[in-house]
Amino acid sequence: MEEKWYLENTGNINQMLRVRDDIDLPQTMREFPHLVLINHDFHASDDIMFPDASCIAFFTVFENNHLEALEEENSAALLAVDICEGLMQFYLYSKDPEKTIYDCIEFLKSNELYKCSFEVIKNDKGERLNNLI
Repeated sequence: MEEKWYLENTGNINQMLRVRDDIDLPQTMREFPHLVLINHDFHASDDIMFPDASCIAFFTVFENNHLEALEEENSAALLAVDICEGLMQFYLYSKDPEKTIYDCIEFLKSNELYKCSFEVIKNDKGERLNNLI
């Protein structure tokens, strides 16, 4: 199986940033110009700045089952996942942000322990992602 992610060095010991490296960014931005940022606040304590195992498991299933299905339907592309000091963010680029959000809500409402908020940046075309990396 070919690996399609790499860990970006952020210089912050409390941050883990995974970025896709198997895509053509300019082509992807033409196809999916709008950013749907999916945010999940998780509990962070003084000594542990990352989500607990059950939280990681839930969002791994969300990513592997749901977001990959959206990619296969050619309606969205997950390009980065940022976990930093109590906040997990999925950088999902989309053709139709409203449809993408409703599709994600269908999965996310299956477990009310992991509430998420959404932020839409129309015609972002990778700008926010480029600022992150």
